Amino acid sequence: MKINKSLIAFLVASLLTVGLAFAGEAKKDDAAKVAGCCTKAAKESKACGHECCVAAAKAGNNCEKCGGHGKAEVKKADAKK
Repeated sequence: MKINKSLIAFLVASLLTVGLAFAGEAKKDDAAKVAGCCTKAAKESKACGHECCVAAAKAGNNCEKCGGHGKAEVKKADAKK
């Protein structure tokens, strides 16, 4: 009887550890994401023309309405002297 309780406790602890490991990986992948329309426009060397994307860019964010999230990446031009 004591072995059964120990085995159950071990299994519960193992499952909890595995669950926390997967939760940590999900947070790593939750970085900023650029919306598809903005990515397509960037490939064509243009800026996205959607009103929602323009407003989000002014606020420094990616457009959540079009599928993006998080802070927008700021591209810096090379300063040449």
